Amino acid sequence: MEEQYTATGQVWSGNPNASLEAYLGSGAVSSGETALDIGCGEGADLVWLARKGYEATGIDFAPTAVARARELAEPVGASVLLVSFTEFAIESGRQFDLVTCSYGQIPANETSLTQLENLVAPGGTLLFTHHDFESESAMTPHWLGGALSDDFKVEVLESFKRNVTTGAGAMHHVDIVLKATKK
Repeated sequence: MEEQYTATGQVWSGNPNASLEAYLGSGAVSSGETALDIGCGEGADLVWLARKGYEATGIDFAPTAVARARELAEPVGASVLLVSFTEFAIESGRQFDLVTCSYGQIPANETSLTQLENLVAPGGTLLFTHHDFESESAMTPHWLGGALSDDFKVEVLESFKRNVTTGAGAMHHVDIVLKATKK
């Protein structure tokens, strides 16, 4: 992924993913609620979460993406870490009220699934968005819908039409969104 960021200037549209507002609403959150953006890229979703009121943390393993995200995120009080999903899940020991992942490349296996589930605090929400495709190697919303443990209640697993006209994701017009709550 680093090559994608070093080959050009801004890669993505610079706008937060429309599924965030559609599935999380536009209202403020309670003071102290935490959010983790897995694969935060250049930081647009992370900034949206921080402005909504979350104590927001973003992680990504591409150094150029992290540098760009920090420029946007630090002024609104969000933090960005240069770390892989696996390293963060194992070493952080943290749980979050909201865990989001848009177009992430998390391996579709039991170990990664357990790590993802452990990042969500009891009563917390997992919002996982990806393009409408199937993969044998990466988690997708459909895969998660069938794989999440009984600790989670899947509230939404559906298609979401998007209107993105700029950036690397402009050619994708339908996403699949999973929203689940941890019991």
